[in-house]
Amino acid sequence: MSRPRSTAVRRLGAFVAVVLMATAGPAVLPAGAATGTGSLPGAAPAATADATAPVLKPGDKVLGMGRTGFLSQDADDYTLVRWTRLADGAVTTFPYTSRLHLSRDSDIAVLHTRATTTLQDLATGTDLFSVPLNWDRYAGAVGSHLFFRADLSGHGPLDVYSPGPDGPVRRTVTGLPEGAFELHVVAGADGEALVRYFTGEGTTAAAEHLAIVDLDSATVTSSRPIPAGGPMEWSAYAFSSGYVAWTEYDSGGGTSVVVLDRSTQKVQRFPMPTPGRLLLGLAGDWVTYSRPGGLLAEEASTLIPLTARSLTGTTTRKVLDHTVSGFETAGDTLGFLGGTVAGGEGLYRVAPGTDGVPVATRLAATGKPTQVTLLGQAVPTTVDLDLTGGKLPMSWVLSRTNVTMWVTFRNTRTGESITEYVAQPERGADPQPTRFDWNGTLNWQGNPNFWTSASAGPYTWEISASPLNRVGPTLKASGSFTVTRKTGAHDYDSDGSPDILARDQSGNLWLQDVHYREGWREAYQNPDSLVGGGWQAYDRIEATGNIAGAAAPELVARDRSGVLWLYQGTGNGKAPFTTRTRIGGGWQAYTLLTGGSDLTGDGRPDLVATDGSGRLWLYRSTGSATAPFAARRLIGSGGWQTYDRIVATGNLAGAAAGDLVACDRAGVLWLYLGKGDGTFAARTRLGGGWQNYDDLIGPGDTDRDGKPDLYAADINDAIPAPFLYRGTGAWQGPFGPGERVELVQDSREFNLSA
Repeated sequence: MSRPRSTAVRRLGAFVAVVLMATAGPAVLPAGAATGTGSLPGAAPAATADATAPVLKPGDKVLGMGRTGFLSQDADDYTLVRWTRLADGAVTTFPYTSRLHLSRDSDIAVLHTRATTTLQDLATGTDLFSVPLNWDRYAGAVGSHLFFRADLSGHGPLDVYSPGPDGPVRRTVTGLPEGAFELHVVAGADGEALVRYFTGEGTTAAAEHLAIVDLDSATVTSSRPIPAGGPMEWSAYAFSSGYVAWTEYDSGGGTSVVVLDRSTQKVQRFPMPTPGRLLLGLAGDWVTYSRPGGLLAEEASTLIPLTARSLTGTTTRKVLDHTVSGFETAGDTLGFLGGTVAGGEGLYRVAPGTDGVPVATRLAATGKPTQVTLLGQAVPTTVDLDLTGGKLPMSWVLSRTNVTMWVTFRNTRTGESITEYVAQPERGADPQPTRFDWNGTLNWQGNPNFWTSASAGPYTWEISASPLNRVGPTLKASGSFTVTRKTGAHDYDSDGSPDILARDQSGNLWLQDVHYREGWREAYQNPDSLVGGGWQAYDRIEATGNIAGAAAPELVARDRSGVLWLYQGTGNGKAPFTTRTRIGGGWQAYTLLTGGSDLTGDGRPDLVATDGSGRLWLYRSTGSATAPFAARRLIGSGGWQTYDRIVATGNLAGAAAGDLVACDRAGVLWLYLGKGDGTFAARTRLGGGWQNYDDLIGPGDTDRDGKPDLYAADINDAIPAPFLYRGTGAWQGPFGPGERVELVQDSREFNLSA
């Protein structure tokens, strides 16, 4: 079985921590922390065993695995050590105040106190013997045999203590060279111990050796030098009746697993893809290797799984998906703390099957999955994006976060979607929440190069979390939620953002979706989307807001005979209007029309019109599709012929009523503040230079700051370049400076817009 070792320095303390590791390490228990009973020397009477199925708490540290049970340290109370019997799950606890671990190739526990070292057979609960030697000179244990070095400096000779009729029998191991130092038992099986030692202390010729010691005779039966190179804490060893395995490092930093056939002395070398620590094991005619800790690795490696390689052929098999630690048990049997996708996390026995190929059997489960699993989620079922600033906070709890994670949001009504990368937490222990704030944006009409605001309606989310280490499949999970938001005056697709309507020279009407990108603090106009043809029949089109009670803003259009028609909104950007409804004739009397401001304080937008005599008329909306306007009312007796454009903007100055701006023929823009009774206060001059724009539109609130804006198209460009004047909320200066609206537009020309 694999054993990491310490750096080969000239003092015992450099490898004391390695002696009891059995890969996972010993339990080091502080004095005064006892909470139960046990049967080792110096303890109270034995604890009562609990007959349950063998289990491990998540996070429990396995200290060793024997023939009939395993030793573990509690994840929450490190002073509590348990021996769990595999046959029935019976548990005995050991709240000891010193070091406790398993002897190799046995069920025998080794307990160190300040003055003594004791062996106890955990399978029977009986003490074997004690010796008046402590941890400082300890070199290892195999079965019922204890090894101690001669002095505290780590030098030989090496003594072995074994049970005798009158107490422990001490013998000195023969066959070790003079001057051997840093002696340590690194493996043991079938009445033999594998001892690692060094020669050539204090010289450049210092070398590592492995020796096989027969436990009955305390004699070295064979030894072999091991090439130097590589960090010694990465070294690993495995030992059986047929083979010896170890790791070697070349001058270039490469790592190889080396296996010696003890009967033929044939050596096989298996280069590893990357250097580093390995767990080694031997199971029949197979060598196993794995890099422990791979479950939390952030990159894939062929060394993460426990791989078994045939020593009589070229076959390899994956035995476990990953390992945490490994243990010698007995004969050809190995023990591993690790996991498989099928079996989850736990303690596994690996042994040759009926065909001789190593197979894994789970002995105790932690209840934790090996594959990435969704443990919980916090995604609201409904979100009002107007109230949350356009964001939807959400989180998911994954069993582990070493993943590449994406989330896809899909509007099931429109089909529009977006896929976003989800960053994982940088700190903290798993499981922990992975948090993500969706900004309420989708890819416009499925085009990944354009974006649009999420419209109201039903949505789904789906996460995809692919393990960085490739341990287990990609996790996929999904759910649903509903988006609600108010529809703006120019919002024909119910996404909370304004849309511009424009007619081309052929009479086709196009919808231009405007999306405000919060991160860039700019408005962006998506490519034109065709509404339909035949609109050359009209000489005026005007966005009115919701005047007739539809679910979305509406549109009025005047044909060339003076008949006004109503198009009710659907909220669907792909088909934004219903079939037209006739409002009435005689509208050819008006030169200008505008709608969208609530001038009467009833909560509905109204329509105003100027006639050829310069008078201004109010048409109060009724909310009825069959008769959307009340009888007209004169609100301006003259002078309005001076304006060539009027725009109902909504509430610019924060008062209760909607407002209106008008541009005179000299290019001066004027503000008319609504009083709420259908009339206006005296006009206020806003400034000149507006003759550079041939289109002025009141789009509503483009940047979601609660204040209506003004949209203007520049006639000086071959393709009119729009500008956005964001509302300030102050009547003295209701608009900020013009900001270019980025757009993608085909080479078509428009002659009418709303």
